Amino acid sequence: MLYIQESIRIEAPIELAWVWISDLERLMRVNDFHVTMRFETEQRRGKGTCVLIDHSFFGSAPEPRAARVTHWEEGVGIGWVETDLKEPKSNFPHSSQYRLKPLPGGATLLSDELRGSLNLPFLGKVADRLLQDMFVSRVVRRECAYLKAHIEEFAAGWKAGREAA
Repeated sequence: MLYIQESIRIEAPIELAWVWISDLERLMRVNDFHVTMRFETEQRRGKGTCVLIDHSFFGSAPEPRAARVTHWEEGVGIGWVETDLKEPKSNFPHSSQYRLKPLPGGATLLSDELRGSLNLPFLGKVADRLLQDMFVSRVVRRECAYLKAHIEEFAAGWKAGREAA
């Protein structure tokens, strides 16, 4: 099993960071491999929300994977579990979790956490460790940088809109 957690300071109040991340269509497309996503039901927020996320790995044809929101703490965090439709126990089933914590000065600490496993019968933990060290940790760091930039841009636009009003 691999486990990665990265945190980044965002120069925006937690309330605005929450508005940004609680839009699941936006948040679930932050990952480099998530091409598109679509809701399976009318539910768009909260625990139990189910979506299909099309993944493209290094330019491959998109492959749908099922995701279900397993954690929703209003104003604080969101998490989901993602599995392959054909082989849910293989092809890297994993969970993603995003948490927000207020910081002094109106900033927010965003934590991005990923847990999963390739579930390979022959290399097991060694394969997971290699995947974590060589690849997945970079993806999570890029997600944090993307979230920081886009949430801060969103907050700046919100602030400018309020000042103009």
